[in-house]
Amino acid sequence: MWRAAENGVSDVQFWFGVAFEQHLWFGVTDKQEALKWFKRAAEGDDPDAEVELGDHYQAGDGVEQNYALAAEWYRKAAEHVPNLGGAGQGRNNLGLLYMDGLGVPKDYVQAYMWFSLAGTEADLADVQVEMTPGQILRAQQMADEWKKRHPDPAIY
Repeated sequence: MWRAAENGVSDVQFWFGVAFEQHLWFGVTDKQEALKWFKRAAEGDDPDAEVELGDHYQAGDGVEQNYALAAEWYRKAAEHVPNLGGAGQGRNNLGLLYMDGLGVPKDYVQAYMWFSLAGTEADLADVQVEMTPGQILRAQQMADEWKKRHPDPAIY
């Protein structure tokens, strides 16, 4: 597995990050080593690793807290199609940042769009109470436009 990770297999790199973070395989918890592997996996376009890095930047866990970097990593994860886990988490987390204006401008329309794409009904309900019917309609249109630009191959 070391060889696969060193050779750029992003899903193996992601699991190395998990193992170092959660004391799973190596008998040690090492946040910096975990972050190294998450970053390698994220740079290899692994959506789960992209979300993990976003979470670390949002919380300031092992890195300096930086909501803008969190938003960047969440957006990278959110753009993945099909949604196999990391993409949905990235969409929801990005929506939460838009809802609160952390690292991105406060924008309920953007938040609604990302929640809609993530399928997170509770967060949709939370943001709707802050929106006008026109804003909700615009957010629904934006989500539909996004889906047309990012077709899910599993649907066809």
